[in-house]
Amino acid sequence: MEAKERLLKMMEVAKTEAEKLESDLRSAKARSGAFNESVNALGMKGTEGAALLVMRRLQDKAKKEQTTVAEIEAKIVDARGRVSAFEEAIKLFPKDGDEAELRSGSQMSDVRQVLRAQGKPMSLTEILKAIGSEGDDKKRNSLRGSLAGYAREGRVFTKEAAPETFGLIEFGNDASSAEPPAGVGVKEKGDVTPN
Repeated sequence: MEAKERLLKMMEVAKTEAEKLESDLRSAKARSGAFNESVNALGMKGTEGAALLVMRRLQDKAKKEQTTVAEIEAKIVDARGRVSAFEEAIKLFPKDGDEAELRSGSQMSDVRQVLRAQGKPMSLTEILKAIGSEGDDKKRNSLRGSLAGYAREGRVFTKEAAPETFGLIEFGNDASSAEPPAGVGVKEKGDVTPN
């Protein structure tokens, strides 16, 4: 699963970035603390001549470090947000390949097996007949809803242009080269359609 592997790599990069930023943050906080301690150490003695100049420079450096600390903290929040989003995205992938997407022995798994065996999209009527649920309106409505839901979410199944016709995502563009459903004509080159 190439896409999932790319996401895993991107997540690792974001985690590494967050860890580096956390290290940078510790360093910036330590520097800021040291500058503030230096200002405090000068105390009242820093109000004369050269000491006053040093104290002001130390205060400026402490302020700059505080700005750096705030910037790094914002970057850490961003990096952690990226890691969280990548983790969520990765969870959307089935754990053990495509087969984990559907519970073995379920009606949806049976439908996938039928479609794979046929090698092309099928009408809902054909699918129901193949799985032995022909003539049951409740099952027809339930299966239509389930297949449409999976197709809408981009999971396992596709909704084809023909009415109540479903295929598999794994068919890709090959499904378009399959024979059209019964009753759907194919326009030949040179055919003229009357207006």
